[in-house]
Amino acid sequence: MSFAAIAHHAVIRSGASRHADIRYGSPDPRSRPGLLFLVLERLFVFLLLLSSMNVITAFTPSSREETDVKTFSADVDRSSVAIEAGLYIFGGMLAVTRWRRVLWAARLTWPLLALAALACLSTIWSVQPMVTLRRSILLLAATMIAIYLGERYSIKAFSGLLAQTLCFMMVLVLVLYWVAPGYVIDYSAYGGAWKGLSSYKNTFGAHMAVAVLLLVLVRFRSFDWARWVFLLIAASLLLLSRSATAIVCGFLSLAVIPLWRLMRGGQRLLVYALAALTFFVGIYCILVFPEPLLQLLGRDASLTGRTRLWAILLPVIASHPLLGYGYSAFWAGMKPEVLSVWIDAGRLVPIADNGYLDLSLSLGIVGAGIFLYVFVRVFRMAVEYIRCQPGSIGLWPVTYLCIFAVDNVCESALLTRGTFPFGVRHSCHIVVGARQAFSDSCTGS
Repeated sequence: MSFAAIAHHAVIRSGASRHADIRYGSPDPRSRPGLLFLVLERLFVFLLLLSSMNVITAFTPSSREETDVKTFSADVDRSSVAIEAGLYIFGGMLAVTRWRRVLWAARLTWPLLALAALACLSTIWSVQPMVTLRRSILLLAATMIAIYLGERYSIKAFSGLLAQTLCFMMVLVLVLYWVAPGYVIDYSAYGGAWKGLSSYKNTFGAHMAVAVLLLVLVRFRSFDWARWVFLLIAASLLLLSRSATAIVCGFLSLAVIPLWRLMRGGQRLLVYALAALTFFVGIYCILVFPEPLLQLLGRDASLTGRTRLWAILLPVIASHPLLGYGYSAFWAGMKPEVLSVWIDAGRLVPIADNGYLDLSLSLGIVGAGIFLYVFVRVFRMAVEYIRCQPGSIGLWPVTYLCIFAVDNVCESALLTRGTFPFGVRHSCHIVVGARQAFSDSCTGS
């Protein structure tokens, strides 16, 4: 997501930043130290993205002990925390080199910081204070790193880096398939579904769905034909993941891409109507004809028990409606509320499998309200960006927002710290849009 709308209004009111033509500590790229700095910075972004997609931690000893079920265990994964801490420390050092620009971008993106601050503040009323404190600090650190990246890179540049990282991950997954297939295929629980280097097939499916959408829109500077090869690979891996959520969300988001192009002709109301109709028809077909469609995707009419779980969680949320149970704390312990959910659901449930419900459990109506405010403002700016950016990459922000919003109906990736959806992709698109807005103010630089 992007806080570009907020930055856009700030630009209109105050004009270009008075710091726009000043470099703060960034070495001259023509010098040897400057070239080394740029190389290290690109390497940092590359490793950060890989880490956020669990590619790096997949090779740590603790990763082999993970079960196939996603969990918000209160236990500390020391290897993951050490890797995250190292990346955040190095990212903080990079941010210092552009501290004035980063602070200016942070001021423009205050709602994102407010959401992270609320997560930290929720330690006070959390049912698991230490868990909330630890995870909210990492969330705040991920947010600040995202602000640095958003200020540093334009949407086009960051999308290119993201596409390269996804392509590298696909190559690595294919290599491991031939060398050690047990790393990338889940033979135990899902009958051979591909999980890539993630701990869960749906996570890998979401990565591949994003890869498909991004490779449709991005352009490679050299060897653009390779983009089509990787697009075919990404689509194949998406199907092999057997993730119904990722497949449906990817298909619906891909279907509305041609509609967003009409925005450049001023057909805003028509596009909104057609896009809403596309998603409505898709959801309607699933609700009215659930059995044949869901059986085709290997799912039942209850979405693998999700609908029953959601009904059980609604009164639980109503018990703490305003501020929730504390950031990332509800599922992290054997509390009476969790035990009650398990008994009613008839199984051990580690997560709501709905990002909006998990956000409400964590931060209540206040947190959900801040998120809604952010999303609406960002979506409006993403639409404006389509008209400002003539290339196909101009469609990427709104396309990403579509798959992000729909995917969280059946997955919980809304406010998860340090992970691909929020910590990097989600947050960086928030701030990347802001940076793009105040850099060129839609002048087509």
